[in-house]
Amino acid sequence: MKKTTLLLLFFGLIVSAQNNRMIYEYKFRPDSTKIDSLKTEWIYLDINKNGSKYYSKKAFENDSIVNESIKKQMASGMRSISVSRQQSGSDISYEVEKTYPEYKTFLVSNIGNDSYKVLEDRKPNWKILSDKKQIGEFKVQKATANFAGRNWEAWFTTDVPIQDGPYKFSGLPGLIVEIADQTGSHKIELKGIKKIVEVQKEELNTEGKNIPYTKKKPLEVNRQQYVKQLKQYENDPVQGMREILSRPNSKVMINVNGKEISDPKDILRELEKNAKEEMVKNNNKIELIP
Repeated sequence: MKKTTLLLLFFGLIVSAQNNRMIYEYKFRPDSTKIDSLKTEWIYLDINKNGSKYYSKKAFENDSIVNESIKKQMASGMRSISVSRQQSGSDISYEVEKTYPEYKTFLVSNIGNDSYKVLEDRKPNWKILSDKKQIGEFKVQKATANFAGRNWEAWFTTDVPIQDGPYKFSGLPGLIVEIADQTGSHKIELKGIKKIVEVQKEELNTEGKNIPYTKKKPLEVNRQQYVKQLKQYENDPVQGMREILSRPNSKVMINVNGKEISDPKDILRELEKNAKEEMVKNNNKIELIP
């Protein structure tokens, strides 16, 4: 009876004009050299009749706090905007958008202080197997695929008739309830479904101001162009900030772990140090081949 009620609720959500939120738990090991580096993030997959958006709950909340702080500083007439990005921020800064019914997939990601919207030109080549089991309230079936350098095992349910899932995964005859890579270092599992009211996104007008850590309108590029930018960033992770600081009358102050820094040389040195440390620690990304 409980399962029937849940499925009827979901069908009601799909038919309605409201947004529907799939709540996933994402467990991942960012550092392949450390078994104890396992982390957990709560990820939302928001679905409506036009498509879906996959993003980190924590990143969304942190961005809201930063934007509110900037908005107050701008309203008070402050000439210098101070941005604090603490280490308690999300490890998942990217978003994935899909458009229905063609399931065109885009990665929205930052490289340095720039944002990119990347059209994905690859699709998982699913092999649907006969294996079936129960996960929570759902009867699920197994499927496997290779995508972006990893072998994936997915469990999908035809109880929810929508061919979507977390991250860039879609194309199965039902919602993906669980998916994990063969190494066990990335696992995403559905934990809840809820209806949400669509809220109009407020755009922060920062025209004429170069403010680090704020979201900008992403530049649309293809995957090859994005990979080129990634390689440039790995070679020089502070190039974007260096360009900002070299502009006339440019003044930037950052807060790193409670320490305020305003000298351009110190900013570049601190940001480069942190960026390179993060690259070393995050050597086990969800895509081995971006």
